[in-house]
Amino acid sequence: MVLQAPSPLPRGALGCRLLSSFLALFLASSALASTDLESVSGSSVSVLLAGEEVRPVVRVPMPLKPGARVQTGPDSGAVVVFEDGSKAVLGQNSDFLIEEQAPGQTSLKVSLGRVRTWVSKVLNRRFVVKTPSAVCSVRGTEFQVQVHYDGRTLVDLYKGLLSVTDSKGREHSMTPGQRLDLDFRGALGPAKATEGKATAPPPSSLQSRSRYEVGLDMSKEQVLAAAARELKLAEYQQGKAMIDVNGNRVRLEEYIIRPAPDQFKLVVLNERESRFDYFFYQGTFNKALPADLSVALRQLSGGLDTAPEYFLLSYETGRSNTQDSLQEVAQGGHLVDVNSNGVADDAVTQFFDSAADRYVDATGRAVFQTVFDKYGFYVNGKLKYGWSGNGLVSNTSNLPWSTTNDPITGAALGAALPTRSVTPVWDATLLKQTVYESYNDGTFINWDNYIIDDQGKVGTYADFDGVTTGAAFKQKILGWNYEQVITATEFQGRKIDLVVEPRILIQSGLMP
Repeated sequence: MVLQAPSPLPRGALGCRLLSSFLALFLASSALASTDLESVSGSSVSVLLAGEEVRPVVRVPMPLKPGARVQTGPDSGAVVVFEDGSKAVLGQNSDFLIEEQAPGQTSLKVSLGRVRTWVSKVLNRRFVVKTPSAVCSVRGTEFQVQVHYDGRTLVDLYKGLLSVTDSKGREHSMTPGQRLDLDFRGALGPAKATEGKATAPPPSSLQSRSRYEVGLDMSKEQVLAAAARELKLAEYQQGKAMIDVNGNRVRLEEYIIRPAPDQFKLVVLNERESRFDYFFYQGTFNKALPADLSVALRQLSGGLDTAPEYFLLSYETGRSNTQDSLQEVAQGGHLVDVNSNGVADDAVTQFFDSAADRYVDATGRAVFQTVFDKYGFYVNGKLKYGWSGNGLVSNTSNLPWSTTNDPITGAALGAALPTRSVTPVWDATLLKQTVYESYNDGTFINWDNYIIDDQGKVGTYADFDGVTTGAAFKQKILGWNYEQVITATEFQGRKIDLVVEPRILIQSGLMP
């Protein structure tokens, strides 16, 4: 199997070095095609697949196709995650059916029990939840339906707007904080304020109150509090429990928000029994972002023949274990045709065309990518290397490296920066890469990058044999995760250990 990597890019240019070279290798396109029973609680959760008998759930995640019915018993619950990132949390004694799952259309039916639903903001998609006495049509909404044994339905709206059609065909528009009561006779009066009932418990233990935004130099408690505040604004969100490459159980939470009209921010939280690690990547674009955030994020890798409409002016990334940190800052982003800049190292001969869902020959064609005039990389707040220029045409060759001044602030350094050497090594069989950065002052940074499954097993090239691009690869990579373990002289024996699930990257367009 041959994996085709695009031209070299600076560590943050495609989102983060959290994915390192793996992300650069695994670029593909097309919509997701998987709905999963992500997790269960209690001992009485069963699934009835179309044409099969009822069977208990013995392992998750479990793929669900249209016609699948999920039933929970006493003191049991389940979480279903849809292809676009939407999520349904089933309470006890619930009966939940996936009626239809197709591009642009999701239809669910709740016959009994309580189901709380978070619906992703995806354009040109209809998401419908039916009960015996109501039809809820939504987009980008958080709400809950409760269906009683007599068919009566209670609808609580927490976030967004919701259209509910009752059994008489009458449509009712709801706003956050309202409850609508319906039975077979139709709505029993107009929607009413819930007097606080709409502020139900958050869907994750990683969500709590916050007065801050996730950034570096924060304690675990401060990060979790900040994440709670940001999660209320999340347009994409994922979470699960898994095993990392060292056999430790890790709770993974990921979300994407837009802090300002022209910004997006990806946050990844990893919680283990004995440690807490987190990552963020915040980018500022050249103009306000569209309603569908993925339209802009898919253009981060550049444009073929014509310049992309959206590109980054600046970005910042941060990785931390709450004691040690790595930080990247880039400024002065502008578009350059890297095939016409006179720099051989920048030449792009293969470019991934998302419309064609494949790599295409870019030889002799214009390829526009973002070049940053200023860049700085910091370990525990101390500059390790960077560059500073004006109107640069490349971020790979002939860079004006900083020596005695900070490239971002311009402040004078106490001593000249050491020179840096980088050595990447790929394992011959396993999907593992080690990147060793050595400096002539005797310090180092080591990056161990893996692709692992949910049980912590490192993947092999054979696992992806014949599946390297397109929809088939997208489906395949959803069963895997990226993990990066970073050590450095400044960490004094500690590490930063981060795991990310690719689903959110595919949904948002960060992995085009």
